[in-house]
Amino acid sequence: MENEMDVLEEKDFFNNLIALCPDSIIGINRKGVIILFNRAAEKLTHYDSKDVIGKMSIVEIYGSAELARFLKKKIYSPESGGVGQLEGFEIEVADRFGRKIPIRLSATLVYDRKGQEAGSVGFFHDLTVRKQMESRLRELSITDSLSGLFNQRHFYSVLEGEIEKIRTHGSPMSLICFDIDNFKHCNDKLGHLEGDNIIRSVGQVLIQTLRYSDMAFRYGGDEFMVILPETDLISAGYFAEKIRNEFNSRWPFDLPCGNEISLKVTLSMGLAQISPDEKANLFIKRADLAMYEAKRAGGDLIVKATQQIGEKPGA
Repeated sequence: MENEMDVLEEKDFFNNLIALCPDSIIGINRKGVIILFNRAAEKLTHYDSKDVIGKMSIVEIYGSAELARFLKKKIYSPESGGVGQLEGFEIEVADRFGRKIPIRLSATLVYDRKGQEAGSVGFFHDLTVRKQMESRLRELSITDSLSGLFNQRHFYSVLEGEIEKIRTHGSPMSLICFDIDNFKHCNDKLGHLEGDNIIRSVGQVLIQTLRYSDMAFRYGGDEFMVILPETDLISAGYFAEKIRNEFNSRWPFDLPCGNEISLKVTLSMGLAQISPDEKANLFIKRADLAMYEAKRAGGDLIVKATQQIGEKPGA
C-alpha cells in the first residue's frame, strides 16, 4: 500500500512538473498521435488539449508530413545528439490558425518496460521573441537611421548579389548615383538640423517613388545609390528624372548667396548600365564619374555614363 502511494505521489509530481513547465511538451505514440500536451503547448499553438490528445497527429503541428518524416529520420541519426536524441533543432511549427511559429526542438525516444519503442517526447522552446530581436538588430545594422534607407555596407552586399543574378539570367541592371547640390551651403545658412531634414526628404522621395524591386541606399554624407534590377539605361533615365522632379517639387525655399542669385538644393545624378562581365567597383565608378560630370555642368542634371572609363559622359 505504501509503495502504491509512493507511485501515485511520484506520478502526480511529474504530471504537475509537465503541466507547469514553461516550455511546450508534446508526446506522441509510435503512430504519431499526440498523447501528451501541456499548458505551454496550448499557449504556443492555441489548441485545447482536449481537442488534441488522442485525436491529432503531430503532422498537424509540424505543418507537413515531409517535415515530420525529416525529424523522425533525424532522431534515429547519431548526428543530432545521438541515436534516439534530437537536440536544439530550429524549425517552424503551425498554430491553430496556420501561423508559423519559430521554435527550438529537443526530443527523445521513449521506451516501455520491455525496451520496445513506445513513442517520443519533444520540448518546443518558443523563439518568437528572439527571432524578432534578431530581425530588428539586423535591420538596424543595414539601415541608415536618418534617411530610412539601406546603408553603404548593405549596398555592396546587395550589389554583388544582383550582379550574380544578372550573370545567370542575362537581364540588364542600372545604377543611379547622385548627390545633393548646394548641401554644404544649406547647412551653413540654415543649420545642420535643416540639413538633416533634406536627407530625410531624399529618403522619403526614394521610398515613395521607386518600384518594389528597386533598392535605395545612403552611400555616405549627401551621396545616394539606387540599384535598378532588370532596367536598361533608357528606363533608368526615366526613373532618375522622376526622382529629380519629385525632389524639386518638395523643396520649399531658395537660399540667399551673397550678391548672387538665390540657390536651390537640387540633385546631380549619374546613370550607368552594367556591362557584360563588368566588376562592381568599375560599375560604381562609371556612375560616380557621370554624377560628377552633372555637378560640374551646374547640377540639377542627369548624365549617362559611357561604357569606358576616360570617355566623356553624355547627357
